[in-house]
Amino acid sequence: MSFLMAAVVFVGVLSAVNLFLLLAVIRRLRAHADVLKHVTAPPAFTPPGTKLAGFTAPVTFTSAATVVGMFSTDCSACDEHLPVFAERVRHLGRDRVVALVVGGGPKEQTFTAALEDVATVVTEERDGSLYAAFGRPPFPGFYLVDAEGTVTASAHSTDELPIPANV
Repeated sequence: MSFLMAAVVFVGVLSAVNLFLLLAVIRRLRAHADVLKHVTAPPAFTPPGTKLAGFTAPVTFTSAATVVGMFSTDCSACDEHLPVFAERVRHLGRDRVVALVVGGGPKEQTFTAALEDVATVVTEERDGSLYAAFGRPPFPGFYLVDAEGTVTASAHSTDELPIPANV
């Protein structure tokens, strides 16, 4: 009988410890949820319909559809997307393609050299006016902009962007 009594006490103590641990976890989750309420979401891509204004970069959107590619020198995904972008827009001609390279250093020169044959290349720092006009989106980013400077499409990959045929 004492064996049964010891087993019941052991199970009771184990259940009490489990209950206290569960209450501690619930309290931590509530505190974590309160912290997450104040965290802002990372910036999204510039949505279609956004009118670009207030930039001083030497860029004009004169054609019906200008393709804009944004690359950062400290973005590893940009290294992979840059040659694909250059190949996908080659048929459009430099006057219909803008490449924004954000950052600096030797990688900026590498990116510029890879893009200068297919695009008008603009280099800026992160506080640059063209990057700010797009709302400081994540990298890489690809956009179609109409002649009025309104974003008509945005994507994370050139495969997702409806790049126009050469007109």
